[in-house]
Amino acid sequence: MINWKESKLMFWTIWFLAAAALIFLLQQIDFILNPLVGILTALFMPLLLAGFLYYLLNPVVKLLERFRLKRIYGIAIVMMLLLGIVTLTILMGIPMLIEQATNLVSGIPVFISELETYALRLAEEPWMQQVDIQAALANFELWLRDISSQFLSGIVSSVGGAIQMATEIAFVSITVPVILFYMLYDGKKFLPFVVDLTPVRFKKNVKEMIIQTDLTISSYISGKGLASFLVGLLLFILYSIIRLPSAFLLSVFAAITNFIPYVGPFIGAGPAVIVGLIESPARAVLASIFVLIAQQLDSNLFTPLLVGKSLSIHPLTVILVLLASANIAGLIGMLIGVPLFAIIKTVAIYVIKMYREYKLLKSPIDDKKYIN
Repeated sequence: MINWKESKLMFWTIWFLAAAALIFLLQQIDFILNPLVGILTALFMPLLLAGFLYYLLNPVVKLLERFRLKRIYGIAIVMMLLLGIVTLTILMGIPMLIEQATNLVSGIPVFISELETYALRLAEEPWMQQVDIQAALANFELWLRDISSQFLSGIVSSVGGAIQMATEIAFVSITVPVILFYMLYDGKKFLPFVVDLTPVRFKKNVKEMIIQTDLTISSYISGKGLASFLVGLLLFILYSIIRLPSAFLLSVFAAITNFIPYVGPFIGAGPAVIVGLIESPARAVLASIFVLIAQQLDSNLFTPLLVGKSLSIHPLTVILVLLASANIAGLIGMLIGVPLFAIIKTVAIYVIKMYREYKLLKSPIDDKKYIN
């Protein structure tokens, strides 16, 4: 006879039905769920940016503390440096990016004209006589006109969206520094606070889990951030040597996409190769070679030295996570998908470990022996 109290099938069936009932109930009460989703959406970007800056700047604050500087003064210095960098970026970097983006867009007709000339030359080859090049070019031009009209109509109809975006940017600009300050100042209190709330038998595992998770995030963001900066700086120097148009814009884009494992370098290389083709095939080849050199340095020197093996995720798992995160949240999903998966993996490992230890403890527990 089956003892339903000890049956795993019964246990998981009840939990599954309870979860399904909860999801169904939440779907019926939109007046509660929708405001909750709105609140979480509003808080997501400020918390994400503040968390990213925290793990990027916290090592600098710790370094200043080693020189016997009080933490509050170190935070003040780091915040002032951050404010200076942001101000210089707004005053110098953003106008440069806008100018180079405008030049890049204005160079598209020249690229299309050169593409047509190349296609007509290619049509003179004997093996291309059966291909209707003129029809293909006409279809391509029609497609570009459709894309352009949709783009212009989108600009006209997105005035309200632009105002809303400006409001959101202002909100983020105000809230992120405040959140970042308190993260830097009170961040060290988080671990003792959580450990104090944890049952005694799990304190050790919870403490190890938080420390390991913090180490994973810190090493990835600070290490990968510095590695991406070096890649962008190297590409900017190399692009400037061959006088590639929009060198600053292309190097910034390559540095950002370098955060994406495996596929990021290919995404960052695409615009540089296309811009090189607009100028000449030789520049496109040189741009490809430069990207290859930068990525070889990054994969064999920068990332192993600065990041190490903090993620410890199989390459196939990384690809699958990137595909899923890109489908869910686009480029932002690809940027945060892998480190988020690493965090979930670390937490899951310790949760399973705690569950197994709990199952092994059949006899009454003396909590005193679990205290560190």
